[in-house]
Amino acid sequence: MRKKDVRWKQRFSNFKKALNQFEEAVGQETQVRLAQEGLIQRFEYTFELAWKCLQDLLQERGLIDIRGPKPVLEQAFQDGLISDGVLWMEMLRARNEASHIYDEKIFLRIYGQAKDKFVQPLKDLKTKLESL
Repeated sequence: MRKKDVRWKQRFSNFKKALNQFEEAVGQETQVRLAQEGLIQRFEYTFELAWKCLQDLLQERGLIDIRGPKPVLEQAFQDGLISDGVLWMEMLRARNEASHIYDEKIFLRIYGQAKDKFVQPLKDLKTKLESL
């Protein structure tokens, strides 16, 4: 008997650890630039693990042709794995723009979004995946 692929569960374990670190950074009241950059970086890798975990889960479910963050998020929304597709696309845009944090306006926008808007959908995903 072939062992069932649990790749998404392994990645989910890493996602949960990353989410804890991201939440820890969000809970810090600091205006120090380095700490703000750290928060953005924690958002980036938490988001990255989130969509890749979803991709692994979709592949386990037989949807092997759905690859890359945008198609994965669209399918995850259709499947009810995430509830706010628009917000997840906003998170994807922020993740893509995070490499431009030398631009102060972009930096401050992403920092504010990560701190105020992006934690809850990631926590909701964690809860959803734990129920599977």
